[in-house]
Formats: sequence, structure tokens, C-alpha cells
Amino acid sequence: MRLRDYNDAIMRVYLIFILSMMAVGLVCLLTLGILELTAPETPVAAPAEPEDEPFEDYPVLDPTAPSAPTSTVEPHERLLAETADAGEKYVDRMIFVGESTTAHLRSRGVLRGGEQTEQVWSNASNTMTLDLNILQKTIRYPVSGVEMTIPEAAALAKPELMVLSFGMNGIYGFAKNLDLYGVAYGKLIDAIHTASPNTVIILQTVYPVASNQTTFRDTAETVNEYAARLNGKLTEIAAAHDAYVVDTASCLYGAGGVLRADYQTGDGIHLTAEAYRAILAYLRTHAYLIG
Repeated sequence: MRLRDYNDAIMRVYLIFILSMMAVGLVCLLTLGILELTAPETPVAAPAEPEDEPFEDYPVLDPTAPSAPTSTVEPHERLLAETADAGEKYVDRMIFVGESTTAHLRSRGVLRGGEQTEQVWSNASNTMTLDLNILQKTIRYPVSGVEMTIPEAAALAKPELMVLSFGMNGIYGFAKNLDLYGVAYGKLIDAIHTASPNTVIILQTVYPVASNQTTFRDTAETVNEYAARLNGKLTEIAAAHDAYVVDTASCLYGAGGVLRADYQTGDGIHLTAEAYRAILAYLRTHAYLIG
């Protein structure tokens, strides 16, 4: 074989090798593409649904944000100070009487006995209001279901502790006439003492309202200022009528000095079960020590 023919043969073999390698590479690329097109997609987790806010169109406040004020009551010998936790049995000794924010202790099921508790005394509409006729107003005595006055019920039950909560209903009149508030409250306290002399009476401070409240014609800040006026009167009432005051309202304030957003049911006034648990915890740690 001539040298030229030998070189041509080598060149043809080399070209065939190159073309073969290119063909193999093309086949690999096509195969990978087909696999990519036909392989099932890896599922992508759907974005998490945002948690429902407690109240539509109302921002949730940061529970850790500074709250102000923390109290609307000046220190006083009749104001119950902080104590060790008196426990659930301490709360079991209590009878609660008051407005709707007291009556809802039953419907929220936070007391022993849940929604069938006999510790809450209220009228049929759960809208008891303090005024000069308070001694004629009746509650539905939960033990028997019979309608009777608060002193009549106290004479039957002889409770160790009675927690009264009045002032939000009629707040405008009371805030402008604190003496009227004192006279009406004093009549009720004295009548309970007459019916059940050994009952210890504790007055709760008036709870704050939230920024979204529309029940009152004024802003929440104004309503809470009125509540603060009433709360400032409570220790004077307690001292004059042998009662005590517990500042449970102080555990409900959120940022801006209004009711915490997550402690209200949406109307800016009525409370959630969690708010009532905070109140009960406050009562337990600001106890009247009765042994």
C-alpha cells in the first residue's frame, strides 16, 4: 500500500470515530431531555394559609407590647395586694354577680362546673345594671332557678366570697356623679352584709374597652377614662362599707391603654375565655386570705 493510501485510510477511521462520538453525545442529550419532560414534577408545598386573626379588620396587638396604664387604682389598705397563688379552690369559694361581662363567666365555661356553674348570679338577660333600685332587681338563683333579689340569694347561699362587678352599664351617669355610684354600690353591699354577715365582698375594677367598640358614642380612650374615674372611687366605697377591691382590669390592658385585641370577642367590650382565665389568675394571685 502506498503511503498516501495509508494516510487516507487513517483519516477515514478518525472521522468515523469522531462522528460516532458526536452521535452518542446527541443520543444522551435527547434521552435526558425526554426524561426531564416525562418525569413527574416534585410536589411543591402550597404556601401556608395565613392564620385567622381574632377580629376581621382589627389588628392583633402584640401581647408583649408595653401596656398603659397597668392600673387605675391608687394603693390603698382596701386594695388587695399581690399574694402567692391561692389556687383553684380559692376561686371555687366565690360567687360572681354583675353585668354581662360577669355573666359570661358561665357561657365561657371557665369556672368549675363549666356552663352549668352555680357560681354566677345574673338576671335572665345577663344585663344587670347598678342603680338606686338595685335591691329590687332580681337574679335567677342557679341552684333552684327561682327569681329573687341578690340579698335574698345571699341569705340562702351564705357565700364565703362575693365578687361584684358594676359600672360599665350607666358609666356616663356614674362618671359625672361619682357620689351616685357610691350610694348605689353601698346600698347593695350593706344589704348583702345584712343577709349574710360573714360574706367577704370584693369589688372588681371596671374593665377597659377596645378601640373598635361602637356601643358608646365616645372613643375607647374616653370610655376608659370614665372607667378610671369609677375605679378611683372603689376603694373609698370599699372602706365605707367593709368591702375590698381587686384591680382585675389591670390585667386586660394592651398597647395604647385599651382592652387587648385578643381579649375581646369582636365588639370591643365582651371578653374571650382567655381573658376570663387571666382575670381568674389575677384573683388567685391577689387573694383575700381567709385561711
